[in-house]
Amino acid sequence: MDPAVNTVVSKKFNSTIDSDVTFKSSDGVLFHVHRKNLEVCTGGFPPAEISTKDEIVDLTETSATLELLFQFMYPRRHPSLDTTPFEVLEPLAEAAEKYQVFPAMNICHIRMRDMVNDHPVAVAVYAAKHDYPYLVSEVAPMMLSMPPVDVISMLPPYLVLPWTRYVQEWTDILQTIALADVSSAVGSHLNGQNCNRVWPVFALGCMQRLGAGVHTLRSLDKVFDISTERAMLGVPNDCCTNALKEWRERIEAGIAQIPKFNIFLSY
Repeated sequence: MDPAVNTVVSKKFNSTIDSDVTFKSSDGVLFHVHRKNLEVCTGGFPPAEISTKDEIVDLTETSATLELLFQFMYPRRHPSLDTTPFEVLEPLAEAAEKYQVFPAMNICHIRMRDMVNDHPVAVAVYAAKHDYPYLVSEVAPMMLSMPPVDVISMLPPYLVLPWTRYVQEWTDILQTIALADVSSAVGSHLNGQNCNRVWPVFALGCMQRLGAGVHTLRSLDKVFDISTERAMLGVPNDCCTNALKEWRERIEAGIAQIPKFNIFLSY
């Protein structure tokens, strides 16, 4: 090997005295680590398949990812990852799973779970790929608010069909319960005649909000907020309360029957 090439060495993993394995990141940084630590802390670096000290093992990860990853293989305080940005955390979590760096896998999983609100699709893909079914199910409903084309474009092929089936379940609830046969929602009214007069206005307002898409089923408080319609009509707050409650309860009962997303992965 030309000594002028690949001369950049990690500041944290630079010992050439007792290290016996050398890795090179995708951006050309060398990492001198100890075979014993790989044997104890990982399941994805089989010692028998690792080159000798005089050879270099090329890895596909960047130096930023490996700098964090290798720290989890040594008996020292590990990186907390509390403030690690997602663009750093995601490749680290993938590398931890790929090489089965056990001390890193759990903390990465916890931190990825913390990112579900900001990066639902990426977290769902990570969770499905690495068998965290409850996390997949936790993230999936949040993805309903995203444009369908965006979700499909971000999902790997093996998740597209399960996702389509999952969304269809929500769509069925929207079409067959939330938007169908609204008149049956009228129950025993507190102000009979008055409710019969204003109910169509209330129902239309709720239906218009539901018509925005399947994601509205996760925001039923907004769907059934008829304060604007009440103010416009000048009716008391108890008008049509029972009918709205019955309508919402039927929708919630339907949603409760939708299987968790991880169930669709086994179809």
